[in-house]
Amino acid sequence: MLRFAIATILVLAFPKANAQEAGEASPHSLCERHADAMLSALGEANYDAATADFDDALRARYTPAKLKQDYEWLPSNYGRVLGRGRPHSAEINGRTVVMTPLIYENGTSTIEVRCDAAGAISDLKLLPTQAMGQPLPRS
Repeated sequence: MLRFAIATILVLAFPKANAQEAGEASPHSLCERHADAMLSALGEANYDAATADFDDALRARYTPAKLKQDYEWLPSNYGRVLGRGRPHSAEINGRTVVMTPLIYENGTSTIEVRCDAAGAISDLKLLPTQAMGQPLPRS
């Protein structure tokens, strides 16, 4: 009987806790989720979905067609995508920034996602780092 009571309490308590967590996501965790969703969409060549979490200003200046052009430039210069590195996030000037390395056959790049206070993607940078056997690009 005691086991049944404990099991009932656990079943009823956990869905509510999970619902509260989903409804109260911090801007930091939203930014991380949005960056991951964008990278997954880019990996599937779904550029419309990749821009779904852009704020209005970024969506106006960085269309799916422009994102496609920029993103497809990377493998044309670095070779086939081998995978993603572990994302790193930080708060910079009050905004969450998520930086994710992409690993190619002939080099690496970093995708930097900046989010606004509500967690929407407000800026995006595709930063080529170093191609194997080539010097770093100068800023």
